[in-house]
Amino acid sequence: MKVMRYLAWMLAFLTVTSCLFDNDLSYPNISADILSFQVEGQTSVRIDNELREIHVELSESADPAHVKVLDITLSEGARLTEGVPQYLDLTAPVALTVKTYGETVWTIYATQPVIRYINVENQVGEAEFDVKNRSAVVYVSSSQSLSAVTILDMKLEREGSEVVSTTATITVGKQTVEQTLECVFPMTLECVMLRKFTVLSEGETVEWIVRVLNKEVAVEVTSVNAWARHAYVTALFDGKGDPYFEYRRSGEDLWTKVMDAAVTGTGVSADIGDLVPETSYEVRLVNGEMMSDPETFVTEEASQVPNMSFDDWYSPDPSSAKAVWYPYAIGGIHAWDSANPGAAAFIGSSTVPEESFVVKGMAAKLESKYAVIAFAAGNIYTGKFGKIAGVGAELDWGYEFSSRPSALKGYYSYAPKPIDKADKAKEELIGQMDKCQIQVILADWDAPFRINTTKGHFVDIEKDEHIIAFGRIETDQATGGEYKEFTIDLEYRTKTRKPKYVVISACASYLGDYFTGGVGSTLYVDEFEFVY
Repeated sequence: MKVMRYLAWMLAFLTVTSCLFDNDLSYPNISADILSFQVEGQTSVRIDNELREIHVELSESADPAHVKVLDITLSEGARLTEGVPQYLDLTAPVALTVKTYGETVWTIYATQPVIRYINVENQVGEAEFDVKNRSAVVYVSSSQSLSAVTILDMKLEREGSEVVSTTATITVGKQTVEQTLECVFPMTLECVMLRKFTVLSEGETVEWIVRVLNKEVAVEVTSVNAWARHAYVTALFDGKGDPYFEYRRSGEDLWTKVMDAAVTGTGVSADIGDLVPETSYEVRLVNGEMMSDPETFVTEEASQVPNMSFDDWYSPDPSSAKAVWYPYAIGGIHAWDSANPGAAAFIGSSTVPEESFVVKGMAAKLESKYAVIAFAAGNIYTGKFGKIAGVGAELDWGYEFSSRPSALKGYYSYAPKPIDKADKAKEELIGQMDKCQIQVILADWDAPFRINTTKGHFVDIEKDEHIIAFGRIETDQATGGEYKEFTIDLEYRTKTRKPKYVVISACASYLGDYFTGGVGSTLYVDEFEFVY
């Protein structure tokens, strides 16, 4: 009996203590990670898995108090305890709890930078803003009278705001009076005293105080934005005379005069061409007998992406009918990828090396095919294939790249077929001729862009503020079994920022991401090269 009582007591003790102490061997180690995050109006996102933080930057037009959630992707086996929210209030940090076998709290932080500017005639430098106190200072050259300052334009609050009126104490005869005027820019104002500007922003009025001050201007080179073969240069002078730029290679004696400098008020600018990549230069501003100190700059590298000739390929099993082909040499630089890792098991590789029909060396053959579950467009892109996601896939667009080319050139051959496969949203296109597409994106994303074709998560070419330059060709015209040379000029949306990633993509069916195209449409591409 004593033995039985002892065993019962031990069983009760173990039962209680098992509730008090964690048993690390009881549960699998499943991570509670947020893999991707996107909200409407988002311009960038940074996910920190160590700190469990998401940092989102919103565009000026977004309403941070009511932001629509477009995508939250979690690690396998994880879920949000409250479900995926439809909207978030990001005016303050937001906590999300991710549950696996335990619970992990993630925090979302949002910022919303506002671009502010005041532009006036004979301005010296940029306006200085004190956002907390809603005040600004604008400097003009010493020769500019403060009694008649022409304000060209200004933006003091978020996108969509309007500067509606201005008030100041001015001198009329021998008296000083307060005057309020409706703002219609450009407008000339007396700015001897402080001037108040009333701004209508989101249904409310706010007031800014602006002071205009004279400033002595030296002959000075203020900025050099050096590209591979040219450089944008700006400088300041006192607004008098006929200034011009001179430049030379570092270490040389002879200066070359730049003939087409543009002068606006106290500012001078020019685009210096015919430069050599990765070379050190000096530039200076000359105005009569005055010369600025030389400013040294180094031109960028005229970079190319590895394997733009499409000569390097490998397959672990090249003799198989369903061989998975990779557009890079084994052990080489993985700059390019395709949908092959996801589609080959069903239909074989839709992007394969071409040895006989080429411009030079080898080429890439992209053919649109249909599997039992979905349409797959032949494609190739800079980046990496991620994984199969439902009937689609996740992949990362972008290869690290910091140069700024002017165009992409190369060769293509295209044989389109009528569109015979389409998702429900594009069924009206069935019967129309398919199109091929080749495009280039330069962007300063913090990481490669994660595409999810199942969820319809793609790069928004029009709205993505991280896109620095873009170019594309799209055509339904067959090339008659021959290669055609092409040039895609890049349109730069900003000339001051440098890219971090380049996307070059080519596909046999331009709507392949939407499972739409013509089975058998075939595109060959060869000998791509960036032009500088």
